[in-house]
Amino acid sequence: MTTVLCISYETQRDGGDLRYCQKCSCYKPPRAHHCRVCKRCVLRMDHHCIWINNCVGHANYKIFFVFVLYAVIACIHSLILLVGCILDDAEKDGQLEDGSSRIHFIISGVLIVPLGTALCILLGWHVYLILQNKTTIEYHEGVRATWLAEKVGNVYRHPYDLGPYQNLTTVLGPNVFTWVFPTSRHIGSGVRFRTAYDNTDSSSSAR
Repeated sequence: MTTVLCISYETQRDGGDLRYCQKCSCYKPPRAHHCRVCKRCVLRMDHHCIWINNCVGHANYKIFFVFVLYAVIACIHSLILLVGCILDDAEKDGQLEDGSSRIHFIISGVLIVPLGTALCILLGWHVYLILQNKTTIEYHEGVRATWLAEKVGNVYRHPYDLGPYQNLTTVLGPNVFTWVFPTSRHIGSGVRFRTAYDNTDSSSSAR
């Protein structure tokens, strides 16, 4: 059983030609995809987000991730304050002060708990993607590539997976202290990305 780095589907068509977008009438770099909503090709496209009315891709992926992280922290903080208020009122009078207070607490809980849960799931999903150096589109493409590789007895490996720490620094930046800041000076052009092939070639040269 051999390991296959299936990178050809990213850079070339089946016939060996460069990837070409019929709608934009231009060649597409690796990891770029056409967004039907934005009507343009997006570098390292992850998905089109209806909540920000824009595509999440190479230019703004880290900012999107940090935004979701802060939103999760805000939900947790709000939930702690809500529980604290409920316990505080219960200790003072043995029960909540009046009906209006109960309604406010119920409405707040109904809003915070589902929103916080959804955001935690979204954050966990993107943490997984960052550790694998994948986009949402590449994850789904990888599922199919894995199935096709297994049919012929091979093992598929994502071509841009450089290892957990290098994947983190590729997306969030080389300085650990700036990972939680919405800065993106490290991202580069978005036209070329390091691959596992680069690491393999470097090791072979060193030998």
